[in-house]
Amino acid sequence: MKIKKGFVTREIANTIVAVPTGELVNEFQGMIKLTNSAKFVWDLLQEDTTMDNLINALVEKYNLETDKAKADVEKFICNLKSVNIIEE
Repeated sequence: MKIKKGFVTREIANTIVAVPTGELVNEFQGMIKLTNSAKFVWDLLQEDTTMDNLINALVEKYNLETDKAKADVEKFICNLKSVNIIEE
């Protein structure tokens, strides 16, 4: 799975956001606010990856328990899927 092409991330007033560009603006109108850990996962999703890879990377980067990382990644992916910006 990976993020659809056409999003850019920017930091605006100490807030990280992802916004669509080009023709993707017609499909997704708005922006996504990202925490630092969500931005980390977002960046990993620029390339095709698996849920397990995302969880393991989050555990390693933030020293989280695997169950907590799994719950966080599943929730984040579910939110991205709900707005149709994940390619499977």
